[in-house]
Amino acid sequence: YLMPLDNDPPSASQMAGIMSETGEKNFLLSFVLDSGNCTPAWDGDSSEPVSTDTTVAALISAIRAAGGDAGVSFGGYNGTELGQDCSNATTLAAAYQSVITKYSLTHVDFDIENTALGDTANELKRFQAIKILQSEDPGLTVSLTIPMTTVGLPDTGIGEIQQAITAGARIDVFGIEDFDYGLPAGQTQVSADETVADDVASQLESLYGWSAATAWAHIGMTLMNGHTDQPSELFTPATFTSLLGFAQQNDVAWFTFWSLNRDQPCPSGVTEPWAPGTCSNITQNPYDFTKIVAQYAG
Repeated sequence: YLMPLDNDPPSASQMAGIMSETGEKNFLLSFVLDSGNCTPAWDGDSSEPVSTDTTVAALISAIRAAGGDAGVSFGGYNGTELGQDCSNATTLAAAYQSVITKYSLTHVDFDIENTALGDTANELKRFQAIKILQSEDPGLTVSLTIPMTTVGLPDTGIGEIQQAITAGARIDVFGIEDFDYGLPAGQTQVSADETVADDVASQLESLYGWSAATAWAHIGMTLMNGHTDQPSELFTPATFTSLLGFAQQNDVAWFTFWSLNRDQPCPSGVTEPWAPGTCSNITQNPYDFTKIVAQYAG
């Protein structure tokens, strides 16, 4: 994950060097939200509409020129997801499609959190819109990202998936935010993350009637480097390396983290919040975590 306009993002001219140094080729740019009247904008900011953007477009072009690719994530914790404002599935699909067309996307992510998660008035509409997108472009990869609890998907997350099934929308990857649920007593960060992923695999088996292998093939593990928003949690490079082995063992769809913007030590002598958006708040070298996730080839 990479925030292209916030949290001190790298410039288009820096991307080739970062990709060469880390080996990472694929990025999810976050987040497109509603800026009012069903209008897609970066961070939901009316001064950053997708329709007139040049900065993110240049970044995507630089990533592709260096042999990689970028998708776009709709939603996130803050702001208004487009599905909460666009009046019906047709207009919502058109809003999503405008972003896909703008950046020639082959992958879109729907990061459903906060007020959007469990918003039963708008859930079905979102997946009906996704179904429209897929009918127009069957090759479009769609991921659904949901925050976790200590026992896997929350009931609201299960509800989201059930609405996707009702709408007939295909979800290629279920991105599990394997952090920010608070480390249970008696567990390590690694064991807790593995337990949550195991729980999600079982939940997907039940929801879809899948085999264990098929469920794992649809899970995308998303971690967070350094300190998370929960003081009980801590991800070090060693944590990532252990979970890399777990991801490889289970052949998950992806192995990633939030975020490239944070993959560096905090400036010396500067007082930072617990989990800043621009650094990990632990001792590390720049891009230590990116280098680890880049080793995964699911």
